[in-house]
Amino acid sequence: MSVLQKAVPVHNSNSADIRYLWRYYKGDQPILSREKEIRPEINNKIVENHASEIVAFFSGYLLGEPCSYVRRGDDSSISEKIDKLNDMMFSEDKPSCDKELATWLYVCGVGYRMCLPDKGGTEDEAPFEIETCDPRNTFVVKSTGFGKKVVIGAQTILRPDNSIVYCGYTDTHYFETNLTTVSVWQPHLLGGVPIFEYEANTARMGAFEPVLTMLDAINTVQSNRIDGVEQFVQSLMVLYNADLADDDAAHMREYGLIKLKSSGDLKADIKILSEQLNQSETETLVRSMVDTVKTIVGMPNNTSGLGGGSSGNVGSVIAWQGWDLCEPRVNETELLFKRTEKQFLKLVFGILRRTRGLDLKLSDIDIKFSRRNIENLLVKTQGALNLLQAGYGPEVVTATIGLWNDPMNVVAQSPNLSKWALPAQENNEGGGAIA
Repeated sequence: MSVLQKAVPVHNSNSADIRYLWRYYKGDQPILSREKEIRPEINNKIVENHASEIVAFFSGYLLGEPCSYVRRGDDSSISEKIDKLNDMMFSEDKPSCDKELATWLYVCGVGYRMCLPDKGGTEDEAPFEIETCDPRNTFVVKSTGFGKKVVIGAQTILRPDNSIVYCGYTDTHYFETNLTTVSVWQPHLLGGVPIFEYEANTARMGAFEPVLTMLDAINTVQSNRIDGVEQFVQSLMVLYNADLADDDAAHMREYGLIKLKSSGDLKADIKILSEQLNQSETETLVRSMVDTVKTIVGMPNNTSGLGGGSSGNVGSVIAWQGWDLCEPRVNETELLFKRTEKQFLKLVFGILRRTRGLDLKLSDIDIKFSRRNIENLLVKTQGALNLLQAGYGPEVVTATIGLWNDPMNVVAQSPNLSKWALPAQENNEGGGAIA
C-alpha cells in the first residue's frame, strides 16, 4: 500500500502532461486561446497541426505493417509452433492493438499493454486476451534495484459516484484499493504483472514534444498572416480636415459612401490606412520553421532536395529528403519495443503452456518489423547475386539483403537456392580442407 501511495502522485503529474499532449495532438493548441489588444475583432486562430502529421508518420512507419514472430536459428520444428502463435495473435487482433500502441508511444512517449487469460468458458482460438491501455489512467511501478523489475501494474477507475479506485496486479495478487483500504486481494497464477510499459525512447518523450514551441510559433505566424489579409481588406480610413457626426460614422459601413465638405482654405480629404504583409518573406519563414521541425524530430522532408535533378539515384533522394535520419530514430523505438515485447511473450508462453501444451521459449523467437523491404529492390537482388557468386551461403545472403522477415523460411521454400548451398567440408590426408 505504501508503495502505491508514493507512486500515485507521480502518476497524476505524468497523467496531466499526457492529457496536454493528447489534446495538442488532436488540435487543441495554445493558439486557440490567444487574445489581441489591438483590433481584437480581427483575431484569426489557425492551427496547422503538424503534431498530428508527425505522429501519423512515425506510428505508420514503425507499425504500418504489424510486427511478426519468426523462427530464430535453424530448428525447423519450431516453425509450426510459431505459425500457431502468429495465428493466435491475428485472431486477437494484435495488429490493430500494435497500431494503437504506436500512436500512444509517439504522442506521449509511453504506451501500455495488458494480457490476461480468457475467462472460463469463453476461450476462443487463443487462450488469452490483449488490450492497449490508456496511459492517462495506467501506470507501472518499477523496483529501483538491479534490472528495474516491475512490481506493480495498476489502472485508475472512476466510479459513477466520482470516487477513484486503483485496480492492479503484483507478481502474485490482484488488488483493488482506494489508497485507504484494500477491498480486493486475490492470488493469481499469471507468473508476473500482466501490464507492460513500452517506451518510445530512453527519455520517454513524444515525437513532437521536443518542438512544441516551434509548432506554436508556426501557428502564430500563420494566424498573423490571415490577420494581415483581413486587416488589408478592412483597412482603416483617416479623415483630414473633416469631422463626421456620430450617426454618419455609425452608418458609414452600411452606406459605403462618405460626404465631406471643405472649410475655407482647409481642403477635406480621406485616405485609406493600410499596409500589406509581405507574404513571400512570411512563407520563407514558415517553410524554414517547418523544415527545422522535421529535422529535429527526424522526419523526412518531401520538399528537400527537389532541385537535385533527375540524374540522382534512389539513394541520393533518400539522403536529400532525410530518410537516413529517420531510420535511426525508429530503430531506437524498435529496440525498446522488442525489450518489452519479450516480457509480454513470456507471459503469453506461460498461458499457452498451461492451456494448450504449446512449449515455446524466448530464445526460439525473433520479433520482426516490416519496413521499407522493397526499397532499392534491384540493387538488393543484384547484391544478393554477387554475394552468392562470391561463395556466401543462401541463409547469410537472404538475411543480409533484408527483403524478408524470416530468411530461414524463405530459403527452405526456395529449392532453386540449393545450388548455392555450401558443400560439406572434408579433411584430406594432408590435413587441409577441400570443398
